[in-house]
Amino acid sequence: MKSLILTFIAFLIIFPSLNIIAQEEDAPYFLYEKGATIKIGHFNKRKVPQGYTVYTITNVLETDSVNYLTIKAESLDKYQKPLNETEYEAEFQNGEISIDMLYLMPIDTLAAISENDWDIIGRNFSMPAFLANGISLASTYVILETDDAKYFKVSEYSRMVDNFEKLKTEVGEFETCMVSSKLELQFAETELYTIQTWYSKGVGPVRINYYNEKRKLVKYSEIVELTLPDNS
Repeated sequence: MKSLILTFIAFLIIFPSLNIIAQEEDAPYFLYEKGATIKIGHFNKRKVPQGYTVYTITNVLETDSVNYLTIKAESLDKYQKPLNETEYEAEFQNGEISIDMLYLMPIDTLAAISENDWDIIGRNFSMPAFLANGISLASTYVILETDDAKYFKVSEYSRMVDNFEKLKTEVGEFETCMVSSKLELQFAETELYTIQTWYSKGVGPVRINYYNEKRKLVKYSEIVELTLPDNS
């Protein structure tokens, strides 16, 4: 017994600031509780901030089979000054989450257009409850177009679970599922990236690496703030 106590004290001395984010097994790979908030910083390859995105669960409607979520998304500039905001709807059922396809579209792009003037088609973003190495995930995309040939498209495809690993960030250490995929953005010009995304249950994406066609890192996004409801 004395040996166990000494070992525990030694652990606290060696790792005084270790912050491991607790997870619930039935939680989806995204925020799902009312009041939960995540701030994601967007950085160039030299770690210089380019902007921020904040996601907040503002409402949860619980039913016997499905929980309906409202997600507020806000864009901030590199000085963390608010720019634009929008809302998405999502559904959480048996550990799986499905988010409105507009989740893929940059917030500032949505703010610059009137949705009433656009035809919107696509497939919602989804993350299954149970994942394993090598599993392929459904592709997701959103297309906005008008009669006068204006066209926006964002698509993420070739999504595959690559690994399960711990990821350390400034916010804390997360148990994550790493998914690799292709991300294509078609606006005035087409951009294509190979991306790696680390998802954590009850939180969502905590790190995203963007690689060019030569497999060189060109930018990344990472969690910088996290607020979860205290349900104790």
